[in-house]
Amino acid sequence: MDRAIEPTELTAAAAPERLGEYLAGLAPPHTHHDHGPAKTVRTTEFEGHRIVVTTTYEVTVDGKPLNVQLHVDDDGTLSCHGLPSYQFASALDSIRALIANFPEDFEGGE
Repeated sequence: MDRAIEPTELTAAAAPERLGEYLAGLAPPHTHHDHGPAKTVRTTEFEGHRIVVTTTYEVTVDGKPLNVQLHVDDDGTLSCHGLPSYQFASALDSIRALIANFPEDFEGGE
């Protein structure tokens, strides 16, 4: 079980300069007006180094572009905006789940 945060720790974390640094390091908020490839940016600090990993997915099904929002968490778990309660090990698994759950949106196939 996680320990409770001490009041002094909370005060230090909420200090404007420290909170500002934390917020500046967060990915920009998701908008629903995205077009083109799905892109996720993850950042971390490690032993004094700032690490930025940008993952971009450009998805097609049967040769047609699929405008789908995929997001990769820091632990590598992938989620899909179209199936918000699901988590996937791969982008391919997420697209398979979209086809299985929304077959009317994918003409052809079996």
